[in-house]
Amino acid sequence: MGWININASLRPDAGSGRKHFGTMVNLDDAVINPSEKDGFGFHPHKDMEIVSLILEGIMDHKDLEGNDTLIKAPAVQIITSGTGIVHNEVNGDNTPLKMLQIWFLPKERGLKPNYSTLEFSEASYNNTLKEIVSPIIEEGKVSIAQNVRLSIGEYSETSNIEYKFNGDNHGAYIMVLNGRAIIENTILEERDAVGVFETQNISIQTKEMNTKILLIEVEL
Repeated sequence: MGWININASLRPDAGSGRKHFGTMVNLDDAVINPSEKDGFGFHPHKDMEIVSLILEGIMDHKDLEGNDTLIKAPAVQIITSGTGIVHNEVNGDNTPLKMLQIWFLPKERGLKPNYSTLEFSEASYNNTLKEIVSPIIEEGKVSIAQNVRLSIGEYSETSNIEYKFNGDNHGAYIMVLNGRAIIENTILEERDAVGVFETQNISIQTKEMNTKILLIEVEL
């Protein structure tokens, strides 16, 4: 087994930090306050798969195709930007909007743009690792044009989590959203992340009540 500590930001301008983890090239841990009326501002994307995980609040998705959709946490939105989109995310409520926005390289360039949203309950990932993003179309999940699986779980007590990879030469980016966890004697505090690879199985121990885990499986 191999593992590497990773700064929560994978942005290309993150100095000497890691530039990517397999097909995953960016993770923004974002907060948009109610006073920030313009949100991110309208901006373009092309040939990128984008996953927005809404953790708290309501995200108002707007685009130049005329879509204006409110998405309430907990929820996930996926975007295949393909040949090109222009969109914006703004705060749709009077409380802070907290979200992760994660970018992946697509399997193919020049795909038709696509949006999809999944809202789910907090109870659905209580004491279990719930898969919400899949590379194939499955009930209760959203899919993107890349071999990516994204799972979330919140554990009300100390737990042992076993995860098995879905293919060879895969890795997992694991982030503690709340609480504290241990992976192979590596302690992860809140918002710490680690990349795990060269193994078929991962063991995670949650060490505090209400520890919330995000696990992203990617091709390396």
